[in-house]
Amino acid sequence: MPRAPISAKLVADLITTAGASRVLTVDLHAGQIQGFFNIPVDHLFAAPVLLDYLRNLNNDIVVVSPDAGGVERARAFAKRLNASLAIIDKRRDARMYRR
Repeated sequence: MPRAPISAKLVADLITTAGASRVLTVDLHAGQIQGFFNIPVDHLFAAPVLLDYLRNLNNDIVVVSPDAGGVERARAFAKRLNASLAIIDKRRDARMYRR
């Protein structure tokens, strides 16, 4: 169902129960997820590595946002790459969610 909560706290507890003593994450959807863990969390950002790689391609680059929610991040990437920006206008058919 749309807007159903994702049980990040449950997953964090499962990882800890499985024996993890530390977690390494990359580009969490929401930084607050780090707070769900009772063990140390190291959150890394992929942007510096990804931007460096893309700059070295020497190709025309278009950064695409998959929806309105990703426009801010896509715009920031496009600006740092001096690239074009495209935005997909994603719409959901209400009939998909009827039971």
